[in-house]
Amino acid sequence: MRFSDLKRTKAESERKEPPPRAPARREPAPEEPKLQEAPPAAVIAAEPAAPRPETVPPVADRQEAIKKHSGAYKPASRKEPRSAPKPLPPFRDQDGAARALYSRLVEQAGELLKGADQAYTEKYEAVARSCDLAAETLRENPVLLNYVAHSTADDYLKAHSANTAIIALALGLAAGLEASELRLLGFCAMAHDIGMTGYADLYNREGRLTEEEFSRITQHAEAGAEKLDRIVDIDYRIKDRAKKILLQVHERLDGSGYPRRFSKEDLDPLAQLIGIADVYEAMTHPRAWREALEPPEVVKDLIECEGRGFDCAAVRHLISALSIYPPQSLVVLSTGEIARVIRLNKGSLTRPLVEVLLTEDFAAAPAQTLDLMEYPLTAIEGSASLAEIQERNPKFAARLELARWWVNW
Repeated sequence: MRFSDLKRTKAESERKEPPPRAPARREPAPEEPKLQEAPPAAVIAAEPAAPRPETVPPVADRQEAIKKHSGAYKPASRKEPRSAPKPLPPFRDQDGAARALYSRLVEQAGELLKGADQAYTEKYEAVARSCDLAAETLRENPVLLNYVAHSTADDYLKAHSANTAIIALALGLAAGLEASELRLLGFCAMAHDIGMTGYADLYNREGRLTEEEFSRITQHAEAGAEKLDRIVDIDYRIKDRAKKILLQVHERLDGSGYPRRFSKEDLDPLAQLIGIADVYEAMTHPRAWREALEPPEVVKDLIECEGRGFDCAAVRHLISALSIYPPQSLVVLSTGEIARVIRLNKGSLTRPLVEVLLTEDFAAAPAQTLDLMEYPLTAIEGSASLAEIQERNPKFAARLELARWWVNW
């Protein structure tokens, strides 16, 4: 057979048989034409539909704010679309349990501070068990964080130590630490200032310290590490690491801390968590030479110091544990009312449970709590100014100040 005959035979067979890829060309996209037949946007907009609460634009809130500032706003009964409430225990029940545990932690801190000044003491197991209980409580009862706003009048170190331990444990939970690491974190946070008892003449002084006095008081970190040798019921391996952590609580990433100016490579991660908890607690409480700073302001300052004072992980865990508006923050709601944050909601940085305190005119408001997860149109607009509350309602400001002090009735 000649080449031309072969060519002709092949062409005839191709005409008789369908091309092999023809089925692929005949395959239409499933139901695609129907998608193009949707009504125009104008028709859709004309159809009546109830907006979902979570997608309601913020225009309503702004209109209310405009009415409020023009004097036409009246905080009548709340008629807002409500989402399904979260199955949380009643606040009163959680608050009672949190108060009882906080009382135990403050007492435990006082006993540890006294015991560390003795020749020897057995305090590790007792403190560690209390910290285990605090960590377990924080998992389901964030109301415990409310109590870190308190101070103790007889000796501020007691509440400071207990508060720092609670905050550090909350950060440790946010970091996903194992139980053994959480226990060590809680103990070291409770013990981080045991060396301070030898400098009572300085830390109780009214007014700022001189440079020489500050240099003296920085030695409390080394004194505290040495006092761990007096605690006889602690395993030597745990004690060695605890000493390292206590020495590093006041160190900073950029080497600006004390007592040894360690830098990032030398720092134990637990020391960073305790360090940022210690700073937050100290800044949100008054001292003889300054007023307390508002919690949201302190969180903002610590975020701005990220990478210099504390690593990004410690700052991230702080935000995760305490949110943007930590417990006991005074906030202004979009209704104009002034409220106080009393319980955080997991998964939300800006929509906690709040207690309404004052009306927009700074008058005492009827007792009312609002879970902002259930009221999407009521939001936090920013921090409330304590100075303005003191000016507009001095009696109420005095009540807030009195409530700072821990009294175990």
